[in-house]
Amino acid sequence: MCLATPMQLKKIEGDYGFVEHGDKDYRVDLGLIDNPVVGDWLLAHGELAVSRIPSKDAQEILQLISQANANH
Repeated sequence: MCLATPMQLKKIEGDYGFVEHGDKDYRVDLGLIDNPVVGDWLLAHGELAVSRIPSKDAQEILQLISQANANH
């Protein structure tokens, strides 16, 4: 199963954004995001940002992922 992961938008260059997940930076296509702004929380899958989500929701999802990883 594939899931989109919350990532925070750190930089925008043209149609692409740079996000951070863990200790790594990734480039994602922002074509599906209306008026992206640095600091937005995005759900990203592969190299595609699929939606913007509220910071609170992103933090809750990341916490659940962390808990699930700790239990394995």
